[in-house]
Amino acid sequence: MREIVLDGNEMKTKVEMHDYLKNSFLLPYYYARNLDSLYQILVKETDPMKVTMINKESISLGYGDALVLLFHDLCAENHNYSFELKD
Repeated sequence: MREIVLDGNEMKTKVEMHDYLKNSFLLPYYYARNLDSLYQILVKETDPMKVTMINKESISLGYGDALVLLFHDLCAENHNYSFELKD
């Protein structure tokens, strides 16, 4: 199982957030650097993955809440994922 820790301290701007997500999830070149694109790519993943988010409040522009919702939706749609929020 692949384990990914997303640290909000590394995502203080929108650009930093999308760079960090792209690198953390090894997203393909066609990742459009928005949350819809992130969801559309990750929902197709077939390998089990555990995602843990820390320091959510450090993520800029309220995107921390949006990412939490995205991962909850992702877990409901694709049972290969688990998600945990640690703050």
